[in-house]
Amino acid sequence: MAELQTGRRRPDALTLVTGVLALVLSVFAFVGELPAIDPRWLLAGGAAVVGLVLLVGSLTRRG
Repeated sequence: MAELQTGRRRPDALTLVTGVLALVLSVFAFVGELPAIDPRWLLAGGAAVVGLVLLVGSLTRRG
């Protein structure tokens, strides 16, 4: 028989972020206007988020 999982499952962060971004883009497509955002700011923000995730991941203990 298969064992039952007793621990809580954590949500997948990548899937959550992707879903939220898809939802935001679909709302903008429905409204018909895209905001005037400089893509360089999106790249810089994405790099900052990735850096923070890597930093937090390196500080957490596994064991």
